[in-house]
Amino acid sequence: MPLLPGDARVRAAINTGFLDAGGAAPTADELSDLSQRSRDDVFDSLRRLDRAGSIALRPGTLDLWIAPPFAAVPTLFRVDAGGRHYWASSAWSALAVAALVDDAEVTVRSALGGEATELTLRVGPDGPIDAGDEVVHFPVPAQRWSEGLVYTEATTLFFASSDDVDAWSERHRLPRGETVPVAQAFALAKAYFGDAREVAAHQRHRSDLEAMFRAVGLDGRFWALRPDRSLT
Repeated sequence: MPLLPGDARVRAAINTGFLDAGGAAPTADELSDLSQRSRDDVFDSLRRLDRAGSIALRPGTLDLWIAPPFAAVPTLFRVDAGGRHYWASSAWSALAVAALVDDAEVTVRSALGGEATELTLRVGPDGPIDAGDEVVHFPVPAQRWSEGLVYTEATTLFFASSDDVDAWSERHRLPRGETVPVAQAFALAKAYFGDAREVAAHQRHRSDLEAMFRAVGLDGRFWALRPDRSLT
């Protein structure tokens, strides 16, 4: 089921809804109002967006599960901003939420490698504050992100350093991908999601996205996209 032009309006409305509600998933009525489309059209768009890997719906429902950078359910990634609390869908999505909320400083809370050691990261408008060697590990190449959105997001984690990722990957028998310093991951998140309320942000083509990767210093096969990649 191919995406239609109106689907970008619904995708933008989803992000606006999460932000306006302070972290809660927008309802169908809210998405209808925000996108200026009928409820039936909204539901059809949600189905297409789910099949395209732009969002994930809770199995058997038309309720949002994750819509990067946001999650509608508890995750390992929480962003505290001015008394509001957002769940993000991955480590770099948490940095994206931090970039999207209109606060001078927010706090990202997570667990390193999804394990016992807690991470607290202060993030300002220009990125992480007083960050050390922390990195974001992207285990899945960019061209495959939409193939298994929930897996991709859940396994994109914070680590104390790049050195920790090798042992973690071996211990859990999970793939070793690319590690990106948190400041660089923030720059990518801000570029990728910074205009997430806008329809045009969800109509980008492969060349736009690859140029975005290169602009923040990410290049090579891992960041290359398929020719049909057109919606974020």
